[in-house]
Amino acid sequence: MGVIVYNATNLKQVDSQTENFEYDLLITSGGSDYRAYELLRIADKKSYSFKKIILFHFENRLGKLEGESLKKYNYYKKFDFSFTEIKTSLFHPPECREKLESEIKGINPSSKVAIDISCFTKPFFFFLIKYFKKAKRLDKLTIFYTEPKSYTFSDGLFKSYQSSTGPIQIQEIPGFTGSSIRKLKSILIILLGFDGDLSKEISEEVAPSNILIVNGFPSYSPKFKDISLISNEKLISNNRESINYSRANNPFETYNLLEKINRKYPKQTHINIAPLGTKPMALGACLFALHNPDVRIVYPMPESYKNATTEECSRSWSYELPLLDF
Repeated sequence: MGVIVYNATNLKQVDSQTENFEYDLLITSGGSDYRAYELLRIADKKSYSFKKIILFHFENRLGKLEGESLKKYNYYKKFDFSFTEIKTSLFHPPECREKLESEIKGINPSSKVAIDISCFTKPFFFFLIKYFKKAKRLDKLTIFYTEPKSYTFSDGLFKSYQSSTGPIQIQEIPGFTGSSIRKLKSILIILLGFDGDLSKEISEEVAPSNILIVNGFPSYSPKFKDISLISNEKLISNNRESINYSRANNPFETYNLLEKINRKYPKQTHINIAPLGTKPMALGACLFALHNPDVRIVYPMPESYKNATTEECSRSWSYELPLLDF
């Protein structure tokens, strides 16, 4: 489709100095991470206008909360906003479609819609973005995201990071299954995260002809780049010549890198992408797959997710995604 030329119009930092904005719809998620409601804190101070706010509650997440975690989760009730609350399952995104459609009947291609992906799982916000592209035919979509100040490492060890618990299954993200036509060669592009064992399991499951690695650099914090490399040393040791870099908080750089990689391979190549890295990097992969429907997105679906995996928060960003093919 070509590269995305990005600038201050479609990528900008959001803070108390940001000019006022108005949206017809904001979709967000409840969470125990402090950053879950950072956008609402900023919006509350600046009197930003949302005609409607839909807050998703995931029964799998909410049912396990108690004490301080539950208190943090319920912090959204302190804001002077009116919320439309939808309860659904964390693991089957399309199941919420009917509930969602009943709440947004007035949304049309020119509506101003925003999604705060800070506490959505990647499969869920992939589903939401494709829904608004295909079902609502939006010209563009605003994505908000707040970076964590730090991640939670059990025992203080970098290799101990885990965002989920229990056994995992490597699956295609619903709606991103790629081409069903058998191709001569397959490649696997792994956007590195901190869960090193996950990248290894995915590579073994997909069994591609070639593996390409994308690490987030520059990262939110200088140490995060090194943590991802250390956590994935088993995978990297066998693929040292296949490491690429993309800015951790810039989905458009990831999109452009994937487009560059795509051009290097013949059309008979089946591209698989495993978005294990940051959510902005995953966002770039999502947009790339929407514009290249032959691309398959694979992801480690866990038995359950942890209540909170980050501490405090850093910068907040807004990304204007072009949903129309260009």
